[in-house]
Amino acid sequence: MFTPVLIAGTAAALVAATLSPAPATPGETPPPDGVSLELATVSGACGSHWTSVALSGDRTEFSLFSGEFTSRVGVGSKPDESHRNCQIALSVRVPTGYTYAIAGTDYEGHGSLEKGARGQVRVENYFQGTPGKSSVTHPFAGPFQGGWKEADVIFDSALLYAPCGENRALNLNIALRVEAGTSDTSTTRSFLTYGSTPSGAETVYHLAWKRCPAA
Repeated sequence: MFTPVLIAGTAAALVAATLSPAPATPGETPPPDGVSLELATVSGACGSHWTSVALSGDRTEFSLFSGEFTSRVGVGSKPDESHRNCQIALSVRVPTGYTYAIAGTDYEGHGSLEKGARGQVRVENYFQGTPGKSSVTHPFAGPFQGGWKEADVIFDSALLYAPCGENRALNLNIALRVEAGTSDTSTTRSFLTYGSTPSGAETVYHLAWKRCPAA
């Protein structure tokens, strides 16, 4: 079980999900082999910086690695930097008879928000061409300064499973937003950064598995 953890400041999670796009018979253990992940497309703020995806040996999670990216307002910032969005599409192959869902996400970053400023970090996932998304939003309010770390959980009743027997791209979206609010942008700067170091932003996605119904 994972619970939200905040290093500094205040954040609250809002989980939204719709019905599973495909029925599946309950099952808990991952397939013994035959699972592969490959980056299909990467766009937005992490465009040229996303470097790799790695599946754990027990097939219970995978990690995405990139350079950090930042949303900012105020001194030295540009108008389009207040909202930064990163979109990743993964090609996922699983053995016949299995389906999977994203059951949780771990990620971290840092930031500085002036008094009156506010921001948010949002992560979501969905399957290409399938209705429904799973999303979590963490709001921040200034004054805030320091690091933050989140460990989101999607409960069993809200899990979105891949359609059985179909190869649908898994879309992963990460978004940052900072708003000036009542802060003075002519003399101050507020920002939120995704990733803990300039060369490293690791996002860990936990997997839930089920067996598909017999044909």
